[in-house]
Amino acid sequence: MHLICRLSTIAGFLAVLLSSLLPAQASPEGAFEHVVSVLPVWPGQQQGGAGATPGTAPEGSGVVVRPDLIATAYHVVEPAERIEIRLSDGRILPARLIAGDTASDIALLGVDAGLTPIEFAPSPELAQPACAIGNTFGLGLSVTCGVVSAKGVTNAGFNPVEDFIQTDAAINPGTSGGALIDMDGRLIGLVSAIFASDADANIGVNFAVSNALLNRVVDALASKGEVEYLTAGWRLGFADRAQLAEIAAPEVRFVQAGEPAETSGIEVGDLILQIGERRIQTPRDAVTALALLPAETESVPVVAQRRGVRTPVSLSFGTEPKTDETVSGPVDPECPHPEAVCRQRQAVFPISAYDPVASATRISGDLLVTNRHVLGDRLEAMVHTPEGPKTAKIVPSAFEGDLVLLKVEGLPADAAILELDTQGSATDLFFAVGADVARREIRVFEPGDLIMPPAEGAELGRLHVRAHMQPGVSGGALVGEDGRLTGIAVGGGDKRFEAIPVSAVEELLRQREDPEADRITRRLGKNFVACAAAIEAAANAQNRAEQTGQVAQACAQSSNHGQLLEAGRVLAQSGEFDAAADLHRQAVQQVPNSINSRLSLLVSLQLGARFEEMTEHARWLMAAAPDDPQALRFSIQSGVWGGDPALAEEGYQALLKADPRQAQAARRFIDAAPPRPARR
Repeated sequence: MHLICRLSTIAGFLAVLLSSLLPAQASPEGAFEHVVSVLPVWPGQQQGGAGATPGTAPEGSGVVVRPDLIATAYHVVEPAERIEIRLSDGRILPARLIAGDTASDIALLGVDAGLTPIEFAPSPELAQPACAIGNTFGLGLSVTCGVVSAKGVTNAGFNPVEDFIQTDAAINPGTSGGALIDMDGRLIGLVSAIFASDADANIGVNFAVSNALLNRVVDALASKGEVEYLTAGWRLGFADRAQLAEIAAPEVRFVQAGEPAETSGIEVGDLILQIGERRIQTPRDAVTALALLPAETESVPVVAQRRGVRTPVSLSFGTEPKTDETVSGPVDPECPHPEAVCRQRQAVFPISAYDPVASATRISGDLLVTNRHVLGDRLEAMVHTPEGPKTAKIVPSAFEGDLVLLKVEGLPADAAILELDTQGSATDLFFAVGADVARREIRVFEPGDLIMPPAEGAELGRLHVRAHMQPGVSGGALVGEDGRLTGIAVGGGDKRFEAIPVSAVEELLRQREDPEADRITRRLGKNFVACAAAIEAAANAQNRAEQTGQVAQACAQSSNHGQLLEAGRVLAQSGEFDAAADLHRQAVQQVPNSINSRLSLLVSLQLGARFEEMTEHARWLMAAAPDDPQALRFSIQSGVWGGDPALAEEGYQALLKADPRQAQAARRFIDAAPPRPARR
């Protein structure tokens, strides 16, 4: 008994001694002293924390990452005239902007307060508990918790350089720049962005910059005042469906002479599987892997796959790149594309009219081109320039397509003016340049190749490309690798996007001289708005059938390609399959090479059980998109029920290559098809 007591006493003494030698266990509550509220003063706005109603003034958060150095989100402080911070104990102190990096959206602030940095955590595990600390809605620091949902996210689409930790911890406006921490109060990442609902509030998909990227940027900003990102001198393309069936990896589409990729032996057609320790599945993964390397890096191991064989390569950055006058490599980390393309951001402007956020492309000193659907029936638009908003007036033209001409005085004299590529110069890739609504800037989006040129003989035909577009880009520029204008962006989806070719821009300019120009311009605008109103009324009506007749009539008169597709979908949802098919057929006749239009027509014909009429369009679609399972399913279904067994068999053979699992079900359908549905 006595011995046991003595052993217990010794053990207790050792435990106390050991605990005194170890650092104190941190906690989420302890992390508060390392997180601050950031109170910028933006031009013309109140300052947060100075009597403003919470949520009405720009506010953010920040994390002490080095002694007296605070990391925050650059978008919080970029326009600020003055910055203050509020500590967790309530003190408000002046802060200075040391430097910022737009590519990663990270800024570094300096204070003189003896602030100690937060402890950094190792890379987190999936489903690991995580908490966000930030100045939510300007109400002061608060904590919300969830788990780590994903790691190494590079394709969220917020910044040119991304390496995000994804979490479901609730994050709302004001928390940008705050801390994502583990249960020991250690930093997992810097809160950066949220996918928000229409109310701009958290929906459980939120992102924090990883510690790896945060440290990389902070070190560069603190030592040099800027971040220099390494570039390989290659252009990578997305994998196609056939390749994805074997391995997910981007393909090298272009290698710049004299740049690291070329001097290291990388070849066009190589698949990039790994850079350093990072597995590469997409071009964005490669951008991130290179961005994480310090600027002083001399070489990094790369694993490439060439003709099915994995090949190790040492990507060396030690040699001086050669210059190439014809095709420039990326030099701007905010725009990792050819310099000639990035330069055209100056020639595209955000505009507001009937469509509140869109783009317009400059083609001369005072002339802009945009889509007619951006203007609607309005005769003026607001053009947002670096010198402030300017009013643009429509220039009447008798051109019937989805283009309008705007005249505006006072555009920047030294900004770029896009040269029309009227000769159709050869280009492998196309780039859309337009307004990014989320980032509130003009940017160059991910490039893509040509799917199909305008159909021969189609007066309103379009360019069909894989160059990415999104809301806000309508009216922007589609340019080739040399930066010359090839078309005006319209939109699309599912990696199939469309642009109105420069030949239509020439026609738009020529038809200014038509004596009916003013009348036609007003008629087209009026018809567009009438169709839009009919679609909206039908969408909001309790009894949609009462409105469908007006939709069919108004939108047929509008003849706007996008409206024809949208109106057809509304009619199909209301059970008016014949009327829907009529509008979709009109869209196909207007833009025959549009895969999205053919798909819409096939859906409406299918819903109406008009299978014989489907076969012609299904055969065209199978030839245009031979690896698209949806297109191939249409060929099989219409072939079986439309009396064309050869079409069904061709579709099955193509589906067998594109998606073998779906092909099994297709085989059963062909061999033992159920009774054909009756026409509706």
